Amino acid sequence: MTQPSGEKELIIGNKQLISLFFVVVALCGVFFAMGYMVRGNSLKGSVSTSTIAADSSAAAPSDTTVRRQQPEPPAENTDSAAPSTQHAGESDSPTPPIDTKPALDTPAPPKPETPEAEPGPAFVVQVGALARADAEDTARTLREQHLPAFTAASSKENLYRVLVGPYHLTSEVAEAKAKLKTLGFSNTIVQKQ
Repeated sequence: MTQPSGEKELIIGNKQLISLFFVVVALCGVFFAMGYMVRGNSLKGSVSTSTIAADSSAAAPSDTTVRRQQPEPPAENTDSAAPSTQHAGESDSPTPPIDTKPALDTPAPPKPETPEAEPGPAFVVQVGALARADAEDTARTLREQHLPAFTAASSKENLYRVLVGPYHLTSEVAEAKAKLKTLGFSNTIVQKQ
């Protein structure tokens, strides 16, 4: 006597196959979108750290970095130019050529430690738009508080914008906004320059 093994056969029709295919495609799309968003957020955080790292590495270049950037001169073959003279007891191994030319890979002079133009966008904080005399007085008051304030013409006639900046890092913008808030300027606007 044989007993049934209890196995069941699963039959999948065309509708089920198409539905399964679309579910797999949707899941792949969801995972791709999540990876794209995570990558974008990680790049935003790494931009500020890479800017800081670039600033610190630009301030003090190492000698090894300078040497790696310069190409090596081609090796000269002096064996064919001079006849080989071999003395008794010497082996046939070639002797390395002696370079009598001055070295071409001398390190470049160090860069001056003056800050160069910052990469990336610059931001300014607009304090307000006032009449010319009021705008200049406000900018002067802010400069007395050690903020880099200046005035600029507005798109509206007879109004001048009071701006603080430019700043290249978001942390600098946040510090400036906090200081302006303590001085009584709570309605500030950050603008890309």
